[in-house]
Amino acid sequence: MRIIKSTALSFIILIISFSISAQENIKIKKSDFQIDIKEVGLKEAWKEVKEGEKLFTAGIGTFPDALKHYLRAAKYNSDCAELNYKIGVCYLVTDKFYYATEFLEKAYLKDNNVADDIHYMLARGYHLNLDFDNAIEQYKAYYSSFSVKELEDFEVGVDNYIRQCKYGKELVNEPVRVIINNLGERINSEYDDYNPVLHPNQDQLYFTSRREIDKKDKVYEGDNKYYENIFVSEQAGELWRKPKVLENKIDSKNNESVVAISADGNYIYLYNGKEGGGDIMVSELKKGNWKSPKGISGKILSKDQETTITFSPDGSEIFFVSNQKGTIGGLDIFYSKLNEKDKWSEPVNMGAAINTIYDEEGVFWHPKEDKVYFSSQGHNSMGEFDVFVIERDASGMWSNPENLGYPINTPNDDIFFKMDENGKQAYYSSVRDNGFGGKDLYKIIFLGEEKELKLSQEDNLLVWNHKPIEKLFYHIPEETKVDTALYMIGLVTDSKTAEKIELAKIEVIDLELSQVIATGLADTSGAYKIKIPKKKDYGVEVTAKDYLFFVEIVYLSQKQVVDSKVRANFQLDKIDVGAKMVLNNIFFETNKATIKPESEGELELLANLLIENPTIRLEISGHTDNVGSYRVNQKLSESRAKSVVEYLVIKGVGSSRLEYKGYAFNQPVADNNTAEGRAQNRRVEFKVISK
Repeated sequence: MRIIKSTALSFIILIISFSISAQENIKIKKSDFQIDIKEVGLKEAWKEVKEGEKLFTAGIGTFPDALKHYLRAAKYNSDCAELNYKIGVCYLVTDKFYYATEFLEKAYLKDNNVADDIHYMLARGYHLNLDFDNAIEQYKAYYSSFSVKELEDFEVGVDNYIRQCKYGKELVNEPVRVIINNLGERINSEYDDYNPVLHPNQDQLYFTSRREIDKKDKVYEGDNKYYENIFVSEQAGELWRKPKVLENKIDSKNNESVVAISADGNYIYLYNGKEGGGDIMVSELKKGNWKSPKGISGKILSKDQETTITFSPDGSEIFFVSNQKGTIGGLDIFYSKLNEKDKWSEPVNMGAAINTIYDEEGVFWHPKEDKVYFSSQGHNSMGEFDVFVIERDASGMWSNPENLGYPINTPNDDIFFKMDENGKQAYYSSVRDNGFGGKDLYKIIFLGEEKELKLSQEDNLLVWNHKPIEKLFYHIPEETKVDTALYMIGLVTDSKTAEKIELAKIEVIDLELSQVIATGLADTSGAYKIKIPKKKDYGVEVTAKDYLFFVEIVYLSQKQVVDSKVRANFQLDKIDVGAKMVLNNIFFETNKATIKPESEGELELLANLLIENPTIRLEISGHTDNVGSYRVNQKLSESRAKSVVEYLVIKGVGSSRLEYKGYAFNQPVADNNTAEGRAQNRRVEFKVISK
């Protein structure tokens, strides 16, 4: 498989390893598209097909637009194999990749020879959706379809994907404790947004975007996407203002990406996609303006490509990424340091312990420690670029790369990771469910090790029933003496747009009592204030019109009290197609689909959500642990999902608005080798499939 590269920094990243020219041979024939003698709607649908074909053949950059036309055409004929294949391929290169397998499977069932790479496309779809076993099966089927002469071009790539699937199974079973938040619609766009760089003062966020600025913008011929431009956003409280394109002397007509800012804020380092095949440039801040950028040291620059650079905390050492002479394969990480004459030494490749035959990218030195973060397609990546860290010991030796784990890393691109000096939070670029389009910018909050007090589903339930069932983990509350008034305050906002959500209802639940002990309502600015008995951990339920309900534990015991107030902000997911939610408090009898009474609280919430939003349709999915055979677990998971649907129908939800599906143990969220992990994997989820 050939890795598609371009002179633009962003598209060094492997999106999908397939030849666009090969896809052009797969034509949607009108004779195959027409439904027997049905003429009604054919003319309009065929026009949509032709528009879609033009955009599809133009390049990956216009796949999202092609998809819109293909989907409209599918309303006339949803069974055309070639059309379903192309819809699936288009979905694979968007953040809605979870829809891809549905259409690719349909194409394959209609015609298992619809395309030479149908097994590969199915494998990519399964891989991106964490269905690693099916992905491995399809990769092997794709590999076996080639002759001996053809295998040399494909063996390395397919073997690596299979390895990534095996690593993925291990990483998913041991998730790290983090919260990952999309920076929202103010920052992200429907185009690729990536490589976040914070100003040392933490009040400005620089990043790179391939969004359209005006109608005169040109596209890069390598991928049919708009050229890179640098944007900057200023912080306003806890939010970022709408970004502005950096239009001054550092702006040009070429691909440009921000790479780093010096510790004193006086120098900005850029990637220029035209200079020397792709070089690192530096601009100095003078009297509030950036000067025209110049190339960095000639020792660093080459006739080849240099993409990202990072400096040690004292500025005397650098790592940079290049495909210059001496690489092990693709882009590698190189090292250089200042000598006694204050000149950079001859760059040295970091060697096979760190670099692989695949690409490394997005190198970043921790601001305070001897740690370096980077992304790689090799090592034990679970797919595409994963983020790794290496650390230097007292003897000057660097450790072997350590994968930062799932869910920081996914089977899609996770890259340009920047850790803060305290190790508490980081920013990076990722392609994740329900993003705004392509790569988005995300903030990671590290929760640290689990506390000694652990919640279990058996004896410390978050049952959102305001009238607890008799004898069910319920104790008569004793009078709580409060020495001083303490308030929980914060904002309720949209998780994507960061817009304030007014009239959101916040209920605080005492975990020991399984009882609501305080209630508040967000005002028109999304702010709320609730008096609470004391500073400790609570369960919180937040509900608002047109939003999915929010149920989570808030660890107030770890937060700082300021002026008798402790802050907790909440972000709600809008009811959009593709939105998912785990129903953590639905319980069944062992090895049965019988719903236990303690599930009623959360089921009532779900029923109310559907009743208050009468147009949405949901898929209810059941999941099991890996104890027992796949067939038995498949039947059990489907039966449990069906039981939830039947409950909701009894509560007045129309059956046409609900679908159910069982996934057995194909989508674990925890380690099946522990009792706690198996308990987490036995769960029910829902996904919005239309609204």
